Amino acid sequence: MTKDRDAVQELIQTQQEVLEWFGCEGDFFIKPLLDCEWTINDTEDFYFLSYWIKQNKRVNAVIVKRNGLPMLYQKKKYTMVVAIDCVKIAFVFRNSRRIDVELE
Repeated sequence: MTKDRDAVQELIQTQQEVLEWFGCEGDFFIKPLLDCEWTINDTEDFYFLSYWIKQNKRVNAVIVKRNGLPMLYQKKKYTMVVAIDCVKIAFVFRNSRRIDVELE
């Protein structure tokens, strides 16, 4: 498996390389959906991403704006859309950075 390498560091490096390739900064989770059909719709104030994970199974997400513009990044044959979707996120921390505090 990942016996001789640090899989967490490789994941972080790969995500950074994807962001640099698209020419953007990111504080978001990257979710590859390369085989899904998708579309973008807009209203007067909002942009929406819709994608289909299965036939007749559409997921809708609100596209995030930065400086009033939707966060859409196109490069060659790919588009990265930064949107708000209900997903589980795995937060990965260093054990050495854990602190014990009582929260109010």
